[in-house]
Amino acid sequence: MSVFIHTTADGCAIRLKVRRTARKNIIVRSAARGLLDINVPPFVSKKSLYQWLNIHELSIKQLWQQALQISTALPAYIWFRGQTYSYTPVAVLTHVQWDAQQGFLLPLANMQLPQLALSIWLKQRAQTELLSRLQYWAQIMQLQPVAMALSQARTFWGVCRSRTGIRLNWRLIGAPAFVVDYVCIHELCHLRHANHGKAFWAMVAEYTIETANARLWLKKYGTELFALDNMR
Repeated sequence: MSVFIHTTADGCAIRLKVRRTARKNIIVRSAARGLLDINVPPFVSKKSLYQWLNIHELSIKQLWQQALQISTALPAYIWFRGQTYSYTPVAVLTHVQWDAQQGFLLPLANMQLPQLALSIWLKQRAQTELLSRLQYWAQIMQLQPVAMALSQARTFWGVCRSRTGIRLNWRLIGAPAFVVDYVCIHELCHLRHANHGKAFWAMVAEYTIETANARLWLKKYGTELFALDNMR
């Protein structure tokens, strides 16, 4: 992965972060303030990439202008375990801390990149708490995936594949316990039922009565769990 500058015909210097992926098409999206992510298939050469950028220069410039509008300020609150918390910079701290009454305490030295410090802290908690919950349900249901991991996905909360196992979206650390349990149960049921047929939903219902409530919560608040994503 590397960052380079693409200069347009009218002199705009656009920062692009290149990722080589297995996708068949080149995909560009806003990544951070003034920065675009560009996913490039492995067979595309640098010369071909530069030609593609020149051909799609107008669209690239529009995306870049949108990226310039991305805020670097923290959101009004942070979701953690189904509750929202405020945050306070503290001069004597060297790392992020959390308190149920005071909310998030952020080291003042890191306030130039508070979203990075918070993301790292939340991902660490997700690694411990979400995967522990997934393992708990795997034991209860006697269904063991080949692997358990977290994902950075922006389009799904969990995914189950026979070869790679189950991955949970790390942002679920912001969701309440009944939502996390539902996603774990949902993905584990896919080890037995690949589709979302009647047998699948009947099995989900054996282990949770919160399906409707969990889906409603994610529909209502799910986008807020991505609040830190656009502030890297």
